[in-house]
Amino acid sequence: MAVFLTSAAKEKPEFKYCLELVEHINLIGSVPIRNTGTIAGNLSIKNEHKEFPSDLYLILEAIGTKITIAESMERTIIVSPEEYVNINMRNKLIVNIILPPKDPKTHLVRSFKIISRAQNCKAYVNSSFVIELNAERTHIESAIICFGVINPNFTHATETEKFLTGSDILTNNNLQTCLQILSNELKPIWTLLDASPEYRKNLAIALFYKFVLSFAAECNTTLRSAYKSGGYKIHRPISTASQEFDTHQKRWPLTRCIRKIEALAQTSGEAKFINDLPRMPNELYAAFVLATEVHADIQNIDATEALNLPGVIAFYSVKDIPGQNDFMPFRDLEPEPEEIFCSRKVLYHGQPVGIVVAETFTLADQASKSVKIAYIHTREPILPTVREVVGSDCKSVRIIDTNHGFTGGKYNESTEGPVSLSGKLELGGQYHFSMETQTCICVPIEDGMDIYSSTQWVDLVQVPVARMLNIPESTLNLQVRRLGGSYGGKASRSSLIACSCALAAHLTRRPVRFIMSLEANMSVIGKRYGLISEYDISVSSEGKIQRLHNRFAHDSGSSYNETPFYINNSYPNCYTDEKWKIEAFNALTDSASNTWCRAPGSTEAIAMIETIMEHIAHATGRDPVDIRMNNMAEGSKMLELLPQFRLDVRYDNRKQEIKQFNDKNRWKKRGILIVPMRYPVGYLGVLHALISIYNGDGSVSIAHGGIEMGQGLNTKVAQVAAHVLGIPMELVSIKSANNLISPNAVCTEASFTSEAVCYAVKKACEILLRRMEPLREKYNYDSWPSLISEAYKENINLCASYMYQ
Repeated sequence: MAVFLTSAAKEKPEFKYCLELVEHINLIGSVPIRNTGTIAGNLSIKNEHKEFPSDLYLILEAIGTKITIAESMERTIIVSPEEYVNINMRNKLIVNIILPPKDPKTHLVRSFKIISRAQNCKAYVNSSFVIELNAERTHIESAIICFGVINPNFTHATETEKFLTGSDILTNNNLQTCLQILSNELKPIWTLLDASPEYRKNLAIALFYKFVLSFAAECNTTLRSAYKSGGYKIHRPISTASQEFDTHQKRWPLTRCIRKIEALAQTSGEAKFINDLPRMPNELYAAFVLATEVHADIQNIDATEALNLPGVIAFYSVKDIPGQNDFMPFRDLEPEPEEIFCSRKVLYHGQPVGIVVAETFTLADQASKSVKIAYIHTREPILPTVREVVGSDCKSVRIIDTNHGFTGGKYNESTEGPVSLSGKLELGGQYHFSMETQTCICVPIEDGMDIYSSTQWVDLVQVPVARMLNIPESTLNLQVRRLGGSYGGKASRSSLIACSCALAAHLTRRPVRFIMSLEANMSVIGKRYGLISEYDISVSSEGKIQRLHNRFAHDSGSSYNETPFYINNSYPNCYTDEKWKIEAFNALTDSASNTWCRAPGSTEAIAMIETIMEHIAHATGRDPVDIRMNNMAEGSKMLELLPQFRLDVRYDNRKQEIKQFNDKNRWKKRGILIVPMRYPVGYLGVLHALISIYNGDGSVSIAHGGIEMGQGLNTKVAQVAAHVLGIPMELVSIKSANNLISPNAVCTEASFTSEAVCYAVKKACEILLRRMEPLREKYNYDSWPSLISEAYKENINLCASYMYQ
């Protein structure tokens, strides 16, 4: 389509505006989607779903496109896109789509799409504008003003179009009147997945103003130079970069820059994830049945309709669990039990009450929605976010104090400085968005069960499954090859899915595959903790903190489990905290129990203190880097590193260049920021490594307790083993993690696992080398395979294990 429109624009001046359409179309979906999809298909989605924010519909409506529809073999009708979306298209067919010619001397066409990324992303707001001028270009003959993502029934800003017709928009009075009219008729509705109505309304008005600036430039109207860049779209050039590695060849492959060992398999689609396991005989698919009435008590569950569907095998709920109904067994870490299936009171919308198993994935999903749940309702208020809890009458019982804060040694002695500031920071939750949703396959075997769980923490799957089924942990065989992303979402929450899947497999005695849909995954699984932080600070004229008091409350979700207890280690970041007082609270909300998400706790802590540093810089008028350095402790390594980094990146020169650019541009701005970060790494638990060497060719297999989830753990392990043993990396093979070679292994998280596993591998390699040292001293072997062959003949143990602790 883009090729066709580009060709038309080049060959015929009256279709020059098609270049504007091409630019917008290139922001729709991605290249594969655009190559696969069709114009009629896109418009058909809009016809069926008025809320669909179709970019094609918007730009085609604005330029006056006509759509020919065949109602029968003899009858056709011609309609506009706006008329088309209201037509019942049953037994009708789109014949063609006709784009009108437009004289480039009198017509101006512009369209905008504000998105968070360049591909595969729906717009916050999209818009398309067409203005027809008189021959002298002194006033507007007609105007088309279209917006998307306002509400499903809104396309044209008709009152604004009427006002513009016959007027000169390039006068301040007319512009202000027009903006007011537009503001009055833009009435965005609230929807769950869209940005706030206030934001979308202001964004739509801003896009219209951007169009006016562009229009003014086209008409050669006198315009302040600082305003001109506001009318242009931002065109980012292709980014270029280079990296230089300091390396010591004697230490290769340890310090060699190499490709991740799974990279080719992953990018070619050959890497196997859990759902790539071949379908087994008699295998069933599972889906959760979810509660929808928060704070209600479950009175009855009726699965009759679901079970009557051909291919639906069973429905299981809390009454079918033979052991403990709790997937959070470690009380030192998770003080509260969390139910696998809701037994009575519903804590949040989307809480599982049971599981359906059926012959196909689609059937299981369909059947799960056919289960009827009867509730006894209560009048408790529903408070799904920390903001609503803080502002409610329930905060005294919903918010608990924690020991996650601290008071500096000199806080009580601190005095007020000349500058006092107060502020508030609110952080929302964040969905993990791993490409692989929560996944588990359970296979009953003669002496127990094989479990393939998409988990970061094998032990936290093994323990609750065993307790739920009332069977020994030793009868469960867990294996994890790799995860399709996680970011913390599969650290603990994976045990809920594994328990449910294992129950179904145990009761049916058939293999069960539980692949959560994206929608169910977002309903059932908690997100990053939201947070509200309020602070009062007193600083010197140089911006050094004299006294800081910060109170913050985390959004725990429906339980206080997994609160970021380590946040107090991250909050000070690189600064001296002796005059600080930090009070930490957890708020119980009516949403899924929130969980760890990429740098949990430390992300929120650094966001809080760095927001304060920016506030101080703004209030005192001093450079943010200077403010940060003024608050660092004497002797801090960062005081040595940061000035050199400042010089290396030309911070001060670039800051001056940015200031000059910003002074010349009212609407387009640039910025630069340096934020230091200290990331503490601590001990979390044990991890094993097992190394086996084979006598035939000297090749090496390694299994360990870490979970590969994209971070390159296995590549580091192979590098370390090859370096310590003195062999090529090609001889090293990394096997799946399992609970036999690494029992009781700690969770793979917090950026410590790679180094911990590598340490265990190093020690295991050294054990093997010590065993073979007498042979090396006795004989001068010319190759690794010959050494291994001789070691085998001497009955030297070529398998070694080491536990990192």
